[in-house]
Amino acid sequence: MLYNRHDRLRQDYREMLKLWDRPYLSWVVTKGEVPYAEEYLLTVSLRSYALRVDAGVHTVGVIRRQTVRVTLWDSYPHVAPKIRMLTLPPVFHPDWYSKGTYSPSTPWRPEMSLCEYILGMLRTLCYDPAVIDTVTPANYKALEWYQRRREDAPALFPSDTRELSQNDPETVNAIERAAGFDEIVDRWGNGI
Repeated sequence: MLYNRHDRLRQDYREMLKLWDRPYLSWVVTKGEVPYAEEYLLTVSLRSYALRVDAGVHTVGVIRRQTVRVTLWDSYPHVAPKIRMLTLPPVFHPDWYSKGTYSPSTPWRPEMSLCEYILGMLRTLCYDPAVIDTVTPANYKALEWYQRRREDAPALFPSDTRELSQNDPETVNAIERAAGFDEIVDRWGNGI
C-alpha cells in the first residue's frame, strides 16, 4: 500500500471511481485537484434512521438521504479520514456520535483503501448488524435503542437491503478517460 501522500491520494481517487454514480451514492471532490482529492462530499441514498426530540418526546424515523463530508488530513493515510454527516438530524446509530461524526467499529489501518473505508461506513448507515459496534459504541442511546428494537422488531435491520455494488474496471477506466484530457496541447511550469 502506498504511504506517499501524493501517490496515495491519486490511488484513492481511482478507487473511489468504483463508487462513482451508484444508485446509493454520488460524490464530488470539494478540496484538492483531481486526482489528488483531499475532501469528498457524498450524497448517500440509503434508508437509515434518525432521532428527533420535540417537547421531550423522542422519535426515531426513517431518513432516505444523507450528506456526508470525508476529509483526508495532511497526515493521511497515517491518520484516519474524518467522516462527518452534514444532514440534520444526523443518523441515529451506535457507530455515529450524536453530533454526526463517524466512529467505525473496525479501526482505520493505513493499508485500507478509502473506498473500503467508505463502504464500511455505508454499511453502518444500512444498520448492517455485522458491522455495528456493540462493545465500544459512539452513541450509547442509539445502541440501547438498536438492541431493544432488534429483539422486538428484527425486520428493521438491516434498514436498507440493497447491494452496495461497485463499478467494474472497464467502467472505472471509461470514467477516468472522460474526466481527463483527450490530448495534451501545451504544458509549462511557473509563468507562461
